[in-house]
Amino acid sequence: MESRNPIFPKNLISYNFKGLLLKSIGIIVLNWRGWRDTLACLDSLQNHTYTVPISLIVCDNGSGDESFAQILSWAQHNYTPSEIEIFSNPPFSNGETGENLTKCLPFVLIQTGANLGFAGGNNVGIRYALATGQYEYLWLLNNDTVVDAHALSALYDYAIAHPNFALLGSTVIDYYQRDTVQCAGGCRYLPLLTIFKPIFGGQLLSTVMLHDETIKLDYVYGAAMFLKVDAMQNVGLLNDEYFLFYEELDYAQRLKRQGYEIGWCKNSLVYHKGSASVGSVREGNRDKLRLANYYENLSTLKYTANFYRYWLPLVMVSRFVGKSLVLISRREFYLFAPLFRAYRDFIRHRLGW
Repeated sequence: MESRNPIFPKNLISYNFKGLLLKSIGIIVLNWRGWRDTLACLDSLQNHTYTVPISLIVCDNGSGDESFAQILSWAQHNYTPSEIEIFSNPPFSNGETGENLTKCLPFVLIQTGANLGFAGGNNVGIRYALATGQYEYLWLLNNDTVVDAHALSALYDYAIAHPNFALLGSTVIDYYQRDTVQCAGGCRYLPLLTIFKPIFGGQLLSTVMLHDETIKLDYVYGAAMFLKVDAMQNVGLLNDEYFLFYEELDYAQRLKRQGYEIGWCKNSLVYHKGSASVGSVREGNRDKLRLANYYENLSTLKYTANFYRYWLPLVMVSRFVGKSLVLISRREFYLFAPLFRAYRDFIRHRLGW
């Protein structure tokens, strides 16, 4: 039966004598109770132009709703049964090498079995990709993104032309205001103040596209990270010590400490909705905001302890005072509880309680 997937033409596929895909790109999309956004992301990927074969690797992070069934239904509509592979609680999620994986298919759906957080959930997909041994690059996409038709081909061409880069970021654009850039590749981070500044954030797309790509990034924005597999094999997986936030900062630091570079691919355009899983003030979901603030504060302290440990006492005091003043000025008193809890849990963990 011919493939129903128009973006995976058979003449683009290279095989070895075992029938395995060679030098493919794996696109990893993590879903947690957001299947509508996920399907919109997958739909946008169907319109892509590619120069190498790809696989879509979707990890459902223990949603517990209809996400898995909805994503599977989408796959069955776009691919033949022989092009789909499904894993539930996969053995490679616990670190096995995956010798039993004998093929690399266009669509892979993985049920992680629990909410493992951003790093943990993506790591399940990364482990699958590494276990097959068939991928040259991995593209980690937030499920609340929609990609331009040439976004991936631009990344791949740029990566081939600049082999010194192990991690590339796209031009991330506000989904709802498509003339406005959220960030150009990534952000600068001020570790003493624990604040980040998106590169060209809030500027017009037309203006940002005039800039040269040789800009300094402290990290690549986590909504769209294009990673070289060879580097990942040396540096390792995402650090799942962070449940939410700071995973991309941690990974950028580890890459740089091993001599790799990170950069911005200007012509790769990705539209990002933002706050789909963690909520926003305008959305008004206080439970999501409490959870997001808890993990933001906890991850800030963990990251500082991991990479700027001598600054930790000063950072703990200055961040607590600064956050408190901001919450008071905004009258967001309900966010004090997650702030206190984050500090309590961090201190308990550091002291081994």
